[in-house]
Amino acid sequence: MSRIRADRIVDRAATGAPLFPNGAVVTGVATATTFSGNATTATTATTATTATNAQGLTGTPDITVRNITGVAATFTGVLTYEDVTNIDSIGIVTARTGVKVLAGGVNVVGGGITATGIGTFYSGLNTEDILAEEVNVTAGKLSDNVNIDVENGMVHLFTTAESTTSTPNIRYNGSTALNAKMSIGQSVVVTLITTANASAYSANMTIDGGAQTERWIGGSAPDAGGSAGVDIHSFTIIKTADATFTVIGNHSKTS
Repeated sequence: MSRIRADRIVDRAATGAPLFPNGAVVTGVATATTFSGNATTATTATTATTATNAQGLTGTPDITVRNITGVAATFTGVLTYEDVTNIDSIGIVTARTGVKVLAGGVNVVGGGITATGIGTFYSGLNTEDILAEEVNVTAGKLSDNVNIDVENGMVHLFTTAESTTSTPNIRYNGSTALNAKMSIGQSVVVTLITTANASAYSANMTIDGGAQTERWIGGSAPDAGGSAGVDIHSFTIIKTADATFTVIGNHSKTS
């Protein structure tokens, strides 16, 4: 193997660069001030100080830049970003751990908002047009269905005529106590509507299976049901301590 040791290689006239018509193989580091011509493949670039054009850029290393301006971008993996001024999406935007809006609010022009969890509003709630509340309709009697699961709604209607007195038990659902879903200082209103019977009414109620001291509007607990229409029992439940409630009851009869 021949070796050439020189500080500088020039052409025969010593006025320009030598030619390598068959190419050049460099196994070490090649350093140049500029490149002129076509670079079709770049497998590894550890540092790029200046780049004016990029075409066919592929590879697996991380790329860190200050700003990216482009017509479109396609990501097959996870896109992580911070300090974004505007996002314009024509499809679905999915957030895995929640969305926080620090200023400006959220304006939904069409389609509405569907929340499968609990919605918490700290500065009030303003609604326009219809405000619909879910009603749990049971084709039976309250006395046969005394467990009232507020997970199914705060208003419960029983369409079969009552036949006896009953003590409704108000809970969140069969596996979760109402106490676990309420914070101290919160209140809920549960309304029970039964098909009237003079001998059918509810003078007492329980919460999560525990007896309560009801404060009845009018000064006394009901002692008879209505003779027609429906009877309405309404209970305002205020949590004052752990598993401790103030209950205000009201019984109304209709024609």
